[in-house]
Amino acid sequence: MENTYVEGLVFQDIWKSFSNKPVLKGISLKVKYGEIVSLLGPNGSGKSTLFKIALGILSPNRGHVTVGSINPLINPLKARKIIGYMPEELTLFESLKVEEFVEFLLSIYEVKVSRYQIYETLKVLGLEKELGKLVGELSHGNKRRVFLASLMLRDPYILILDEAFTGLDPVGARLLKIWVRNKAARGTAVLFSTHVLPIAEAVADRIIIIHKGEIKAEGKPEELRKLFGVKELEDVFLEVTGYYPQQYEEIIRNLYG
Repeated sequence: MENTYVEGLVFQDIWKSFSNKPVLKGISLKVKYGEIVSLLGPNGSGKSTLFKIALGILSPNRGHVTVGSINPLINPLKARKIIGYMPEELTLFESLKVEEFVEFLLSIYEVKVSRYQIYETLKVLGLEKELGKLVGELSHGNKRRVFLASLMLRDPYILILDEAFTGLDPVGARLLKIWVRNKAARGTAVLFSTHVLPIAEAVADRIIIIHKGEIKAEGKPEELRKLFGVKELEDVFLEVTGYYPQQYEEIIRNLYG
C-alpha cells in the first residue's frame, strides 16, 4: 500500500514530568522515512516515555509530536494504525494458540491476511514447531518472535521498538536486524531503543544518546567515535552519561588488584 503520509516521526520540544519530577526536558528529534535511528540511554532516561507519547498513550506537558503528519493526541487510533510498536514488556493472551494470537493482533488493526501468510511468516521466524501450542507455553524469546510476526504482517509505515532485541537468541536477533533493514530500505521510519550497543552500531543510520531526559549526543556511529576521540561506541556512551571508562578501571583495580 502506498504511503501517503508526508512526514515520518517528529518530536518538537517535548517536556514531560511525573509528580513534578522532569522525565523529558525539551526533546526534539526527527526520524525520516527510510531511516533507522537508535535511541540509547540508561534505565530511567525517558526512552519509553517518549515512545508512549508517540502512541498517544501519554500527553506531554509541553511540545508537539506528529506521526506521519498525524497528531497522536488528537487522533490516537489513526496514528497507531500506521505505527508498528513492540513494547519492552509484552502483554499476551497466553490461552490463545500461536496462530490465533497473531490473527487477534491483526484484527485489532483491521489487517486481513490469509492463514497461509501467517503460517509462512511464523516459519520464517523459526516457529514452525510452536504452531498449535498455547502462547503461554512458549519461551520468552519465542513470545517476542510471535509478536514480531504480527508486526511483519501488518507492514507499518513507522516502527517503534522498545528494547525489541531483549530476550532474543542470536538467530532471533539476526532475523529482527534483517527485517528492520529491509523495512527501512522500503521506506519505513524506524526508531528503536536497545542496551546492546553493537546492535545499535550495526543497524542504525544515526544514534541519539539520551540521559536524564535530555539529548546529549547525536550522529552516525563513526561521527560520534571521532568526535569523542575513542574507538568504541561504548566509550562514547559512558562518557556522555557520566560514567568514564577510567573510573571503572580504577574501581576494579582497587577492589580486586
